Amino acid sequence: MLLAEIAARSGIAKGSVYYYYKTKDELLYDVADGYLMGMYDELIAWMENKEKDTSLPRLLRYVLSRGAFVPAGGLRLHLTVDAIDGNKRVKNRLIERYSTFRKAIGSAIAERKPGSDQEYSGWLVLTLLDGLMLQILLGNNEMDSETFINKFIEEFTRHE
Repeated sequence: MLLAEIAARSGIAKGSVYYYYKTKDELLYDVADGYLMGMYDELIAWMENKEKDTSLPRLLRYVLSRGAFVPAGGLRLHLTVDAIDGNKRVKNRLIERYSTFRKAIGSAIAERKPGSDQEYSGWLVLTLLDGLMLQILLGNNEMDSETFINKFIEEFTRHE
């Protein structure tokens, strides 16, 4: 779908769309980014909610389940491939979002698991999340994602 077609279907003047976006992928990134930032805001609100059990096992389950089983997973994968293929603007924006999520997740883990490596823990969870999302998008029936998440949480929290 071209930007002109997106504008027509949205009822927006074509010039308005072209003013803000040079390519369809930039528009898609903004849609995905809005979704990701909404997820980030929800994560922060969940972690700061004193009425909820936000223990380490619950934190890990929340992040992995909410991040891997998202309707926008295909869009995330498309944008990642676009970044790998050389779209520097999308690449830089995705790396910025990864950094934001890594810091928040790593910090939350460090608060709940004193002595843990904050940076490593954040990257570990994000890497697992992306791998889970990929297996789900592939429809890989050999991997039971719920069991995988449970086993990871069990192993990661074993020495608490």
